[in-house]
Amino acid sequence: MPDGLKSGMGAIAFALTRRALLCDMAALALGAVSPFSFAQHGGLGLVTPPVRLDDTLLVDQSGKKRLLNDLLRQGVTALQTIYTGCGTVCPLQGTLFSAVQERIPEIRAHRPVQLLSLGIDPLSDSPPALRAWLARFRAGPAWIAATPALTDVDRMRVALSGSNRPLGDIADHSTQVYCFDANAMLRWRSADLPRVDDLCDVLRALART
Repeated sequence: MPDGLKSGMGAIAFALTRRALLCDMAALALGAVSPFSFAQHGGLGLVTPPVRLDDTLLVDQSGKKRLLNDLLRQGVTALQTIYTGCGTVCPLQGTLFSAVQERIPEIRAHRPVQLLSLGIDPLSDSPPALRAWLARFRAGPAWIAATPALTDVDRMRVALSGSNRPLGDIADHSTQVYCFDANAMLRWRSADLPRVDDLCDVLRALART
């Protein structure tokens, strides 16, 4: 085969591979910005009146047992639900929190700001799995991961959502972010995969109160 023809065929193969990759990325992005019809949602935006979740025992990435409301009282908190075996939207959620983490020094005011990734698959979201998940996104000390007991997962997901609609399985979990004030009160529910700027604006407002 002439060298020119080989070169041309190689360029075509590269273009087709690149096009397939771009199509896959576009499909993932479309899924990220489109509302999930299967995800359980309550009201979006400001939570009025604010809600305190029932206290629940969590195990964090270091293996330490911590009560949810004690953890939330350590500062203004943005909470997301993830599971470490997820290969679809959870990496996007991790990237979102990673971007917010970079902005934390800019949004601290009267209260510290922290991030909490809540594992919703206790059978797999062990402390080593949580540590590996945090390391994947270069989480710093203001970003914690923790998992409740299996018997508490669904109750927590319902309380966070504020909805009475039936829960889907964990693969259909919400990608909303839930923001708590420093008194452990739920004050704001985002849309799915909110913009970094919007999330930082809410955290800034809560940290100033």
